[in-house]
Amino acid sequence: MATTRSSQGGSIIVLTVIVAMLLMLIPFPDNLRLARPEWVLMTVIYWALALPQRVGVGYAWVVGLIMDALMGGPLGIEAFSYGFVIYLILRFHLQIRQYPLWQQALSIMALVLVVNIPAVAMTSNFTNWSVWLPVVTTTVLWPIVYAFLRMVRQTFNVS
Repeated sequence: MATTRSSQGGSIIVLTVIVAMLLMLIPFPDNLRLARPEWVLMTVIYWALALPQRVGVGYAWVVGLIMDALMGGPLGIEAFSYGFVIYLILRFHLQIRQYPLWQQALSIMALVLVVNIPAVAMTSNFTNWSVWLPVVTTTVLWPIVYAFLRMVRQTFNVS
């Protein structure tokens, strides 16, 4: 008789996404507000890389829809962007997981650019730092977020 290993830790995944959402809602001073990293996207990307069978496009779409509502943006923009980014992550997750963290960070940078395309299109100013600062801060923070979420995953045995 074969035993099946049940997956566990779904509540930990949801909890980390909720914490990331709260980080997005924390008020920042005006000069730092523009550099706010994409906490939620980094969290969803991590879980999609670590557990592609648990976190997929639908999960990312729902999280994006919640972010649209929380941030007061047009409904569906973040949802579509998150879904598209996670589709790309799932498509290439085996390759991305093999990269060293600095190369993963560059991949994340490209994906965060995808999420910020609507902001770039609305400003029509590609030299505006307010569009590029979240990309830079997210790229720099990716190794830290990755290490933290990996520790959480191992501590709570999320599979």
